[in-house]
Amino acid sequence: MIFYSLIHNGKNRKEILVRSSFFLVILYVFSRLWQTTQFSDSTNQQSMIWYLSVTELIVLSIPLIQVDIENDIRSGDVVYQLLKPISYLWLKISECIGAFIFRFTVLMLIAIPFCAYLSGFIPPLHVLCAVYLIAGVSGLVFILFHTTIGLLSFKLQDSSPIFWVWQRCSFLLGGLIIPLDFYPSYLKTISYFLPFASLLYGPARLIMKFNVENFLIALSGLLLWGVIALFLANGLYLRMLKSLKVNGG
Repeated sequence: MIFYSLIHNGKNRKEILVRSSFFLVILYVFSRLWQTTQFSDSTNQQSMIWYLSVTELIVLSIPLIQVDIENDIRSGDVVYQLLKPISYLWLKISECIGAFIFRFTVLMLIAIPFCAYLSGFIPPLHVLCAVYLIAGVSGLVFILFHTTIGLLSFKLQDSSPIFWVWQRCSFLLGGLIIPLDFYPSYLKTISYFLPFASLLYGPARLIMKFNVENFLIALSGLLLWGVIALFLANGLYLRMLKSLKVNGG
């Protein structure tokens, strides 16, 4: 299913073109904005451009799996898909992973030369490989959390308010635009106890301060939250199956 999803998304050229254009516009606008702020120092500009490219790369690569799941539940199509020999949950996750890999690869190949042009600097190859590896893992954990949000629609009917709160918290507490290092101490502390810092700040920080310790911290945080997200998604999925069976589904 992942391979099929890769091929399917490869044919959707218009969507990836729009997504890529938006990505480049964001990087260009903020690179110019930072020239007139406290990031006017050339070293800070270089770091911030690469930092933003990583966080935006993760966010823009993630498909809206929660919308697909919600639509299936609302329309009742989920009942028919449950009759397939493959698990509905893993079918959706596999399709989403395929779409994510395609988007992530395209945007990454665009981001590297464009950020090098804007900053006049390119990190060492081993740093880029480590950063994009962690960013890819972050995207997979994001998918699991979004799957959990989508499955909530079985009880709530509409999971969009939950996703709206999740998304805004991700942007703010994850350090989407500005690293958590610039946050007030109390807000930074709160962020570290939630998944958002591990999902966005952790991978992007490596492009600014790369060392083995930070790499292991970022990876361990993602693995921890990934296990939690998988547990939540599987638990909600099993409850959905049980409810359908009780009601004669």
